[in-house]
This record gives sequence, C-alpha cells and structure tokens, in this order.
Amino acid sequence: MNFIKKILQKLNYEIELVSQLIIVIFIGAIYGFIESWYVPTDTMVLPLFGRWSYYHLFLLAIMFVASFALALNSIQWIISHRKKYILLMCLGSFPLSLMIEDLFWFVARWQPISRNEWTMMYPGLGINLYLTWVPLWYILTLLISGGLFYLASIYSTKGYNDYLEREHKCQF
Repeated sequence: MNFIKKILQKLNYEIELVSQLIIVIFIGAIYGFIESWYVPTDTMVLPLFGRWSYYHLFLLAIMFVASFALALNSIQWIISHRKKYILLMCLGSFPLSLMIEDLFWFVARWQPISRNEWTMMYPGLGINLYLTWVPLWYILTLLISGGLFYLASIYSTKGYNDYLEREHKCQF
C-alpha cells in the first residue's frame, strides 16, 4: 500500500505538467480559431508601437491567465517552498501559448505562413520550408519553453526525492 501511495505522489508532479500543457494548447488553439474567423485583424489600427493594437493586450491577458492559473491555484504550496517548479512551468507556458495561438490562426485559415506575414516580425526573419515559413520567434519560443519545462522537471524530481527522504526518516 505504501508503494502505491509513493507512485501516486510521483504522478502528481507529472500530471501538473501534462495538465498545464493541455490547458495551454487548448486555450491557444481555441483562441487562434476564434481570432482567425471573428476578429478583423486585417483592418485593425495598430497604435501601440506601430505593431500592436489594444486587442493584442486582451490576447496577452487571456494567455497570461491561462498560463499562470496553475500557479495561482498552488500559491500556498509555492510560498511554503514546496512547489516552486510550478512557476517555471507557468513561465514556459506563456510564450508557448502565444505561439500556439498564432500557429492555429494560420491552421484555421488553411493558409501557409508567407515571408511577409505580420508574425514574421520583419520579412524573411524565419526559416523557409518552401511550403511555409517558420518564424524565428517560434524556434526561440520552443527553445525557451522547453528549457523552462526541463528545469521544472529537474526541480520537481529534486522536490520529490526530498519528500521521499523525509518520509523515509519519519518511518524509522
């Protein structure tokens, strides 16, 4: 019975990461589809730095809430120094959610990313795959998010091992 309890406690760490990724992918995909069909992005005025509209602030707010919901839910655990890895997971989720939303905008329209798209930041700032372009910021986002998820995994494993050590001392 004790063995099963330990397995379930270890799964808790893994489930948090998987659930975070599912939420981020789901919210990003849905928002990308909604934006592609119902938000007139081609007629928007871009008053913020000549590149963004007030609509983009709304997008950032929604993705921020989706990315940091797990941290807000676990705030007491984070403050008591037990689950600090959740902050790393949430930090990695935020740029990933923006990338997923952007990618699904193109998927919903069945449109490849061209060299001159808004998402390229500057024309040609990406990798040409001949059928579509991959913006450089997609690659950087995957590297940064992947790195933060990897660090979160290391910290969660360390926290779990510390927990097992404490449990082992309590038993004897």
